[in-house]
Amino acid sequence: MQRPTADSTNPGPSRLLISSCLIVFFGLLLMALRIAQKNEIMAIGAVWVANALTMVLHALYWKRYGVSGGFKIAIVIQLVLTILPFCFGSLGIMAVLLMLGGEIHYW
Repeated sequence: MQRPTADSTNPGPSRLLISSCLIVFFGLLLMALRIAQKNEIMAIGAVWVANALTMVLHALYWKRYGVSGGFKIAIVIQLVLTILPFCFGSLGIMAVLLMLGGEIHYW
């Protein structure tokens, strides 16, 4: 029987992709539930929390494995969108609403 190679247990980007997709999927489910309940502010909060969780995952992946230039820019933009409401109050919330405008307007 052939022994497995050393690379077969390397997590690689697949764990990050699966984790990010699961967080986004459940965040969108929560958003759809809150919109169906006519609670748009909670829908925005669900997507904001999902964005924050994926940002943490991406930052940890960046620190551990490193990423290319385009992905670094995307992670920094994600970080800015996550902390804007804390830094700028209503202007930060308006930026998050701008990010989510298409989803909220569609429903």
